[in-house]
Amino acid sequence: MKEDYPFKGETKPTTFTLEVEVAETIKKMSDYTKIPESELVNTAIKRFIATHSDFFPKKK
Repeated sequence: MKEDYPFKGETKPTTFTLEVEVAETIKKMSDYTKIPESELVNTAIKRFIATHSDFFPKKK
C-alpha cells in the first residue's frame, strides 16, 4: 500500500487551509511513515475524488 503514495505524474504547488487537527495529524502520519506530507495529501484527495462523483457537475 505504501507504493501507492509516490507521485505518478506532473505536480503543481498549491496552498490549502486545513483545520489544525487535520494538519497536525498529517504531520504525525508523515513523521511516522516517512512518506512526505504532500504525497499523503495527494493520495487522500485522489481517493476522495474517486468516491465522490456527486461533487462533479452533471453531464448534459
